[in-house]
Amino acid sequence: MKLWQEFLARYFDGGTHNVGAAQNVQFPAAELHFQQSAVSQPLPAGPNLGLATPAITLVWTGARHRWTAWEALAGGQYAGTRQEICYERVAWNFWVRASSANMRATCKLAADRLAGLLGNRGETHALGAKGVCRLKPSAPVAIQETDYVLRLVTCAGTLRYPILSQVTSDV
Repeated sequence: MKLWQEFLARYFDGGTHNVGAAQNVQFPAAELHFQQSAVSQPLPAGPNLGLATPAITLVWTGARHRWTAWEALAGGQYAGTRQEICYERVAWNFWVRASSANMRATCKLAADRLAGLLGNRGETHALGAKGVCRLKPSAPVAIQETDYVLRLVTCAGTLRYPILSQVTSDV
């Protein structure tokens, strides 16, 4: 979850960011939460162009499919070494919530920016380099729009990591 926190905090800081070919894209400042951590009640107002501060809660929904493959390592002192790699198809739910002033606009903006960011290969390259790859976000879905606004962005992806006890120099 720390990897996701670092990634999301780089964008949801209230500043403008260059995202792919788009220059100076405004992102709202957001509270970031993970798994079952509590969201502030009520959500505070913030420096979001007159909008309330949204909360984004990331929940990992688990592995759906797991497989392994042997791969040759490239470059460096381990070139030619084969390593067993584990792949897991996983999914994450990003719950985007806002309350108080302009809650619909706040929630929509945050959810749309999140879905766009997750679908941008250039911006998620750093995640891929650390083993979180092939991200496929869904379009935001409105879940609740009365006392507070809640939108859901689901994202499928693949985790890739080495099985450390399985290394061979046989090519």
